[in-house]
Amino acid sequence: MNSTDKTPPQVATLPSAKGKSSPRLPHEHDESADSQTSEPRPEMKQAHADLERGLVDTDRSPVTDELYNRTLKSGKPTGGQAKPRR
Repeated sequence: MNSTDKTPPQVATLPSAKGKSSPRLPHEHDESADSQTSEPRPEMKQAHADLERGLVDTDRSPVTDELYNRTLKSGKPTGGQAKPRR
């Protein structure tokens, strides 16, 4: 695809049996160049507009990362875990 042509190349999937084209398998569809050319989703446009306006990202990952690092990553039991039977 060149810079003036917005049409992605079309790829025909040919199975080895009988040499006829068939629908793509899930991994072929997901990895094909022409499946990657879609308009941005409305949620992504809204997120971009929000950040441009100066709104703060309210993602909770810093909080959950800190909790994970403090309690689980250390390898120390945090209580409430069952003891193995003998």
